[in-house]
Amino acid sequence: MNLEMLRVSLPVLTQARQLVGVDAREIIFVTVRDQKRIGFGECAPLPGLHSESLEFCMESIENWSNGLCEMKSLAPSAVFALSCAMETLNGFGARPVAPAKVAHFFPGTFAQCDQAAIDSLCGAKVVKIKFGRDNESNDRALLSRLCNSLPTAKFRIDGNRLLSRDECVARLQGVDASRVEYLEDPLRDPSQLGLLAKSTGIAIALDETIIDQSTQARALRESLAHDGCVAAWILRMSLIGSLDAIRAVAADAARLSADAVLSTAYESSYSLRMAVHLAASIPNATRAHGIGTASLLAQDSCKPAIARDSFIDGAPLPIPFAEAWL
Repeated sequence: MNLEMLRVSLPVLTQARQLVGVDAREIIFVTVRDQKRIGFGECAPLPGLHSESLEFCMESIENWSNGLCEMKSLAPSAVFALSCAMETLNGFGARPVAPAKVAHFFPGTFAQCDQAAIDSLCGAKVVKIKFGRDNESNDRALLSRLCNSLPTAKFRIDGNRLLSRDECVARLQGVDASRVEYLEDPLRDPSQLGLLAKSTGIAIALDETIIDQSTQARALRESLAHDGCVAAWILRMSLIGSLDAIRAVAADAARLSADAVLSTAYESSYSLRMAVHLAASIPNATRAHGIGTASLLAQDSCKPAIARDSFIDGAPLPIPFAEAWL
């Protein structure tokens, strides 16, 4: 089996750079070949989210290729890339699958929520917004404007663990709970999530609490499941590792009566399309996924995975940068 790596830089749109945190996504595409078979994977650690660097991943993937280490010892984003390459080598993604539901994402503040922004969300069934980066009044105004402008949409509110329970409750005062699908790990103190759900009547989604493998986090996940307040687990694929590891976490979510929502880290459309195929292999991955980010890149690795009517199609996986592997 032969392994090759291709390093590329995909510019992020100017208006999205503050959100993504970088001016360009630095990526390694990995290909593995075995006679006439070929598979591809994408390794794109994001500064501020992943602890590993791209250079470290390149070196460790090379070491793995040379038999100097096992795949499980590599950083998660490297394992994700190699796992994708190995599974596609063996036929994963070669056949069409069902389209995947996609949540729309409004990354801005109340001041940025103008008519053009609202028009861009027209027809959205699920919209994710951020709380905690602006003051209470503006966060409340943002949600109110979107609820009034998009009367059929439901909202996911991501607090990125920035808020206290009281701060979160104050932002949701008077909100129709039926318009909010879930609150995504909004509290600095996650042990208060159960109380937050009780005081607001809104379900919780676990994000950072899933990545945390401490004994306390495991106990908290069990406790919240017992309380029946968790709707979903957010599975950031390249933070978990292999496709089988992601499937295992999804199965753990199902055991605790939660759905699996796949999420990426502003990777190229190859990984977004990989997520569509992965979702089709996970029984409890039926909600809209956090994979609608192709429009943030000025260039892409393949046909952009743009959602149409809130779905990304399940076409067979493309070859990323096909001309490079000829």
